[in-house]
Amino acid sequence: MISTPRRYEIECLTFGIVFIAVLSQLHFSTNPGSTGNVEQWLNLTNAVFYGKQDFLFSYGPLIWLTGAATSTYSLVTYWTSAIFIATVQAFFWAVLFSLSFRGRGYLLLALAYFLFFSSLLLPCAYFLWPLAIVAYFEFSQPIPIKLKGRWLVALGVIAGFSMYVRFFYGTLAAATFGSYYLSRAITERNPRELLLVAAGTVIGYIAFGLIILHQSADLINYFVINSELSFGNSVDMTMDVINTQGTFVAAGLVWLFLNIFALRRRMILFLTVNALFVLLLKLGFSRTDHYLGYFVIPAVATACIMLFDGSRQGKMLFLCTLGALYYVSVNPIYPGAVTVNSLAPGVDFSKPYQQRMAEAYAQFKLPDSVVQKIGNTAIDVYPYNNEYAFANKLNYVHRPLFQNYMTLTPKLDAMNQKFFEGANRPRFVLWTSGIACGGKDCNPFKGFDDKYALNEDPLTVSALLLNYHIVDTFAARNGIPAALLQENATHTPYVERTISSQPMRLGQWYPVLAQGSGVLKLQPHLKFTLAGRIRNLLFRGAVLNVRYRLESGDVHQFRTNILNSPSGIWVSPLLADFHLQGPRVESVMLTTTSTGYFQPEFKADWVVVPVNAVQPAQVQFDPAQPVTCDGSLDAANGQSPMPSHVEASGALKLRGWLALSAKDGIRFRRTLVSLTDSKGGRRFFETSGLDRPDVAAVYGNDAVGSSGFESQIDTAGLHGTYQIGLAGFYDDRLFVCPQFKAPVSIH
Repeated sequence: MISTPRRYEIECLTFGIVFIAVLSQLHFSTNPGSTGNVEQWLNLTNAVFYGKQDFLFSYGPLIWLTGAATSTYSLVTYWTSAIFIATVQAFFWAVLFSLSFRGRGYLLLALAYFLFFSSLLLPCAYFLWPLAIVAYFEFSQPIPIKLKGRWLVALGVIAGFSMYVRFFYGTLAAATFGSYYLSRAITERNPRELLLVAAGTVIGYIAFGLIILHQSADLINYFVINSELSFGNSVDMTMDVINTQGTFVAAGLVWLFLNIFALRRRMILFLTVNALFVLLLKLGFSRTDHYLGYFVIPAVATACIMLFDGSRQGKMLFLCTLGALYYVSVNPIYPGAVTVNSLAPGVDFSKPYQQRMAEAYAQFKLPDSVVQKIGNTAIDVYPYNNEYAFANKLNYVHRPLFQNYMTLTPKLDAMNQKFFEGANRPRFVLWTSGIACGGKDCNPFKGFDDKYALNEDPLTVSALLLNYHIVDTFAARNGIPAALLQENATHTPYVERTISSQPMRLGQWYPVLAQGSGVLKLQPHLKFTLAGRIRNLLFRGAVLNVRYRLESGDVHQFRTNILNSPSGIWVSPLLADFHLQGPRVESVMLTTTSTGYFQPEFKADWVVVPVNAVQPAQVQFDPAQPVTCDGSLDAANGQSPMPSHVEASGALKLRGWLALSAKDGIRFRRTLVSLTDSKGGRRFFETSGLDRPDVAAVYGNDAVGSSGFESQIDTAGLHGTYQIGLAGFYDDRLFVCPQFKAPVSIH
């Protein structure tokens, strides 16, 4: 036995826990509850607060207390409703748990919760709280609790009040208290308790009706309307279906088990359980589609009284009742009826895992031609979106860091690099667009946080481009660009060639060196200040941006990774599609908005990665309008004057000068060297500026004193005979100077 001072400890503890749990998850909002249907009552639930017309419906004028409103009326009603809901639910669970605990039936209560309740917000608590009170009177101690007269009246008043929350809530409250105290009146041959409760119900109905309703005549109208609605609903608001015979057998068994318990264990509850069973059967089956919420779950809650006396017989009857109600819940009681099976998994395991995953990501289907090309060979998906692999049932073999924004350090980046260089790499790689790419015309290399995807994991992307080649480009989900890459016949380890090193400073533009073929990268060796190191340790890093200025004058800015930047920031050409061609970058700048994070000066290396698949975009120009320029090719590979035929291997170094008009002092904004092959294909290469005071002196114009240039062209990937030419940008237009045609043989 529990000592008297601690008698209500379980009840209070359970009440407090459930009250807080329910209150914390209640978040009312405005929602159009009646849009597109006939639930017009939702728009009138706050009628008690405005106008003079009474809301007379089965959902009473106080139904807003249960949260059933399109929108709560005010902040006061918001919290009143929340507290009301939490209080009712907490009281109901406190009684259910404390009596089950004392009757050692808490495990069976847990089973009922798992199979049927599934939430602390139990709707049937609004009309079964009277049963909880009656059960507490009978099972909380060996001698049933007897209330004094004023408390009996109070019970009736609450029952009368609940009729205005919802009419049938009050009806069940009156039936529960009435049947219980009628039984007591018969056994004790004293109708006093019954009369006091009945009087309280009438008093409550009238008193609260006069407060809530605007017209006193509506006290009668409310009762009449709901009585008529109940009868009419049972006759003319029915579904034209036939209930299965098993449903009625199961319901009959529930009735039988309840009566066996009442007759053998608590005779005083015989009338109560029968009154409730009849009303619940009526509520659940009058339309039939309400059977789960108004019959099955309330019947389970009612059957919990079998756990309260602690008898084995009660527990066995409870299990039998659960079995009958479980049958009703998992088997459709009419064709198309909704069923609930808490034991059934939410996944259809009759389907293979691959099929279930493909259905989950059905919107990521690839073109059939692409899927057929891949077949069952191994494939990885870069930079992320492995949904494509599952949607198309591909043989997904992924790199160690399977999404590129995970490779935040050079060590992690190197793990992916080795994967794409190794013998176990997949045959194919599906290269999808970055997250910032939303349509067919987007840049597939725009990634998270305004980053340039080719800078997220520089070692990984270089290894990918060195060891794979594009075999198909197509539109993927939402029309965004995608490319299919296939492994090369050979394994190429990542290599880079340093072509220059120089000191740099944040916030300054630096001209991009000419690199020939391949990809030019900048490797900044940034240094954190002491404050920056502490910030990295205790707070968060800063933002490092890279700006690209193109030959056209356009400037593009991307956020770039700080820790991976020493592995190389992609500079030129700047790609914007899967053709792997892009404009050359004229100059580059690193910037940050954080002061005191980086040391402003740092050393940087210019490196070239020999990715021959990446090429600078061919500059568009009008060949029908060649321009005769002023200029000269003065030296090639240290030979001056320029030989009639140049031989080059590895590198081609050129020096000279060029102007649009030396006499008029019109020089090019940028000078380019071109190589034209035997088929007429032309490639352009960057140059660096040189001062030429001799040219200014000859033409008598200082404006062409800086028209000199020198160029160092990396000839890797080039072979055969070419013609050296010169061109230049003026007013963002490229002018080709046709008189320069020096032959060169590249070995």
